[in-house]
Amino acid sequence: MTHAALPSSTEAVSGMFLVDKPGGMTSHDVVARIRRKFGFSRVGHGGTLDPMATGVLPVFVGKSTRLAEVIHGYDKTYRFEVLFGLTTDTGDAEGKILFRKDFDRVDLSLLATVLPTFLGERFQKPPMYSAVKKNGVPLYQLARKGIEIERDARRIQVYSLDLLEVSADGKKALFRLKCSKGTYVRTIAEEIGEAIGLGAHVTLLEREGFGHFLIEDAISLTDLMNFDNEDGILKHLWTTSEVLSYLPEIRILDAHLSEIHRGAVIPGFQIYRTSGLFNLSELVRISDRKGKCIAVGKASVSSLELDRLPKGLPVVRVDRLVGGGL
Repeated sequence: MTHAALPSSTEAVSGMFLVDKPGGMTSHDVVARIRRKFGFSRVGHGGTLDPMATGVLPVFVGKSTRLAEVIHGYDKTYRFEVLFGLTTDTGDAEGKILFRKDFDRVDLSLLATVLPTFLGERFQKPPMYSAVKKNGVPLYQLARKGIEIERDARRIQVYSLDLLEVSADGKKALFRLKCSKGTYVRTIAEEIGEAIGLGAHVTLLEREGFGHFLIEDAISLTDLMNFDNEDGILKHLWTTSEVLSYLPEIRILDAHLSEIHRGAVIPGFQIYRTSGLFNLSELVRISDRKGKCIAVGKASVSSLELDRLPKGLPVVRVDRLVGGGL
């Protein structure tokens, strides 16, 4: 991973820390600690994690806070542990017990039959204990007052749901879930428990992947806090280009960089080169000739059409400037 040099002021720094969030903290707590430690005025995170959850949390600083919206749609991978025979009002170990059922051991053959039914596109209602807002009020605030309201189901996608292991006493099971944005693991766990007639709640939750961001590439919050400004930023700050490396790229000729602004249309004659394939309306990263990402845009054509199009026709429209862009 390459790194930008550290300016004299953190005001000029942009990028992302990939943090392995510890349990017992909110995502906002992590942001607040990084702000205090390094003196950033602009800090934000992508993909909220429950306080009990651990794992991948992208934390953006400077102008790169704009990237939080860009990565919002990334798919996620979770590893989670479920305790059967016990349901709670929050769907995890921090809630009040609602139901208890005695049983010997979880039926593995029944579990193997149930898990495939979760795959594919489905609808899921956000739990009351969630940050989803209704008329501007987070649902968890209503839930704490004992108020439950109707929630609209959202379309989600479950790509895989695998059983990893079962505890020696047969009461717990460990799973790995790959899913689309907006999927609540606690709800999946509750539905698994309901499907096998036992009830269940989550006792452990780790986000292993967030798009192409993986847990093995993340730094623990404790380790990050132990670095001084220079070491911490130079060793662990991802550049905008690295954050968006999964996107196909369009590099712009130097003479036209001053014309890049939100809403600008980039015609073919301004392009130095492209890499990667893209279809109409897909996101692309827009870089200077040397590969420094300056913006994100939406393709106006397919990459397969580029060679056949007149050079004056639009190829991409700038959606937003990012990083240290113009």
